[in-house]
Amino acid sequence: MKCRGGGMNDAVLHWPASDMPAGRKGANMPAAPNLTLRAIAPGEEAALAQLFQLYCYDNTAWSGEDVLADGRYDVCDAGLAEYVHAPGHTAVWIEVDGALAGFFLTEPGMAGTLPVREFSDFFILQKYRRRGLALEVVRRVLLDSDTPWLVAMFRTDTRANAFWRQAFARLPFARITPWDDASLPQFQLYVLTASPKPAA
Repeated sequence: MKCRGGGMNDAVLHWPASDMPAGRKGANMPAAPNLTLRAIAPGEEAALAQLFQLYCYDNTAWSGEDVLADGRYDVCDAGLAEYVHAPGHTAVWIEVDGALAGFFLTEPGMAGTLPVREFSDFFILQKYRRRGLALEVVRRVLLDSDTPWLVAMFRTDTRANAFWRQAFARLPFARITPWDDASLPQFQLYVLTASPKPAA
């Protein structure tokens, strides 16, 4: 079994463009009610593996991936667990009213010679879509950072590409730079830089 469990192989977001409220760039956005971002703790790796299977199921709308003989998608649970334990990696629950609504994973990476953080995997359960949660998560995480971020979408994933185009239009990033990697032609890549925070 290949060890797929995050990173550039799965850097996609499943969130239809229609789920994003309309509005202009930089406008005050409605805060998602009772939205909490909580680090996935040691001991919660099995729950992450379960939700990652749902994430893979969502992928099949465009990937066409089949399950294995055991009825699971080809994901290495040990690889996923590294996001909980490995230095520089993060695994975060997205919760609404204390219930699990999704997750995201991040890891250190490079865009050429530029150190970046990779927004590796991002998933919202269907029940919690159409509420602006995805945009709010991106706002809280990517805009509240001095480090450039790398986001990647499979070129064939039309929903993810539509979401990020609207996110770029709505959120006040200082710079949005398309990034080409000849070794990853299947991906549309962007390096995102947040505006400097005002001096205290």
